[in-house]
Amino acid sequence: MLFDTLVRIARALNQAGVHWGIGASVLLYYYGLVDAPHDIDIVISEADADVVASILGGLGREAPGDPARSLYSTSRFLEYIVDGTDVDVMAGFAIRHRSGTYVFPFDDRSVTMRKSVDGVTIPFSSLEDWYVLYQLMPGREAKVKLIEDYIRSDGIADEVLLERALAAELPPHVHARVDELVASCRHPQHQGSSPIS
Repeated sequence: MLFDTLVRIARALNQAGVHWGIGASVLLYYYGLVDAPHDIDIVISEADADVVASILGGLGREAPGDPARSLYSTSRFLEYIVDGTDVDVMAGFAIRHRSGTYVFPFDDRSVTMRKSVDGVTIPFSSLEDWYVLYQLMPGREAKVKLIEDYIRSDGIADEVLLERALAAELPPHVHARVDELVASCRHPQHQGSSPIS
């Protein structure tokens, strides 16, 4: 059911010309890192927020806000239930931490994989970006480790994504972990094949 819903949403967003990308557990599922995602997380640009709200409002119903969202400084969270599936949309995605606020620079480069499902193209945001984002969210260490192991095995799809994260406001421990991963993947013995396309 979730994937039917994803295709339905994807078709509508693509027809409207929205720049968007799937993230979180559905992204991990398509890389073979988790078995069964339970909701759909979408990242968009702030410019598309009103259009996406209108589209999702037509496909489903708005859901009550999650109090846990207080961790975030995201410009707009759109929360809907479409065909019984929770759909969260982040526009201007940003996460507060002790050292400041990390703003996810979602742009054309952020989409590193596209899949055709039932003839509909679904864009996916990068594992590299979610490696950083998950480190800033409480209780996500298992997912951080899954992505880290994958990148160590298969290599970095786009090093620029991690470099620009390192140039942003990150807590020192996250900065150090990302920096170490980049350094280790530059070593020839860690170079692997590129991710699925």
